[in-house]
Amino acid sequence: MSQDYCQLLEVCRDVTSRPMVYVSDWKRRNPGGKAVGFFPTHVPTEIVYAMGGLPVGLWGGDIVVDNAYAHIQQFTCSIVRSTTEYALAGSYDILDAVLFPPICDSAKLVASIWQLNLSNKFLVDMVNLPERLDSPASIAYLADELRRVTGALEQRFDVMVSEDALRGAIISGNRLRAAYESFCAWRLTKIGAAVTLVEASTILRAGTIMHCDDYCPLIEKLVRNVNEHQNTFGGVPVVVTGLACQLPHADFLALFETTGLRVLEDDLFLGVRAAPAVISDGDPYMNLAQGFVKSKPMATRHHGLIKRHELLLERIRHVKAKGVIFLVPKFCEPEWFDLRYLQAETKKASIPSLVIDFEEGPGISGQVQTRLEAFAETLVGQ
Repeated sequence: MSQDYCQLLEVCRDVTSRPMVYVSDWKRRNPGGKAVGFFPTHVPTEIVYAMGGLPVGLWGGDIVVDNAYAHIQQFTCSIVRSTTEYALAGSYDILDAVLFPPICDSAKLVASIWQLNLSNKFLVDMVNLPERLDSPASIAYLADELRRVTGALEQRFDVMVSEDALRGAIISGNRLRAAYESFCAWRLTKIGAAVTLVEASTILRAGTIMHCDDYCPLIEKLVRNVNEHQNTFGGVPVVVTGLACQLPHADFLALFETTGLRVLEDDLFLGVRAAPAVISDGDPYMNLAQGFVKSKPMATRHHGLIKRHELLLERIRHVKAKGVIFLVPKFCEPEWFDLRYLQAETKKASIPSLVIDFEEGPGISGQVQTRLEAFAETLVGQ
């Protein structure tokens, strides 16, 4: 693998293994700069960039959950449990604010709990996204909500966010989205084919923690001389969908390649990759709202502009995958609600599928490995 890739992977591994160390270093390099955590689906991070801040994705991780159970039920999804445990333990004290999207009942619950128990450490606010994206009122509603959130941050940190600053931040946001997509496209080339799913998840996750000015140049340098020809991949090509806002443990992700599968398309970090490029001219709040309305469909929000199964089938056909794996977080009601409908549509299209549930932490049953191996065997020759 190239020196550029090795450098990128080394940086991203360090950042994802010690995210708050990176945040601390960024704040040291940017005196007065504010770090704003966000739950890992669509949150308008451009507002944070416009105030000279650092948006920080909160992904949970390997931690024994104990204190969090005094505030939340054990049947909430693992990212809600682990991030709450980290927050109560003081791991996020370096943050200046945390923004939550109302993507599900668990997210709304944890936002309220953090407001009650952690507001003395950082500002906690909810970005109230519209319930429907196909309503004519959605864009105006969301634009007003983004102005409200901006005002809350301005008041808390005694800063002013001008529309010109927000337009500049939209350009930065577009650069970051382009970096994500160019990296995903690079993985389909002869060189990028050697990248494992674990490595890809590490690199994409780092982009939700690092400032775009630190992250984007590394990706852009990597893909600058990309070979446009697709590789003949080892393993049976599949698409993985249904991850929502959680990330399986690295040991879990490593199973795909070891069981004879090759993931060519996935929903890793789709929440931060879903929106298209946003127009930078004109009213920045309206433009951000329009970008959200046009974003790719997810289970965690109603979407009327494109149906989720249509996008899934398009992705499967684009990479010529032989099957689809629904990787669904345990206790994630939105994903489980969508699952039956998606299974019906893929069956109608004669695409084999497999359903596996997961949680964030380590520990993989032998049954999961056996099921992946069996699925790979059934796809051979199709």
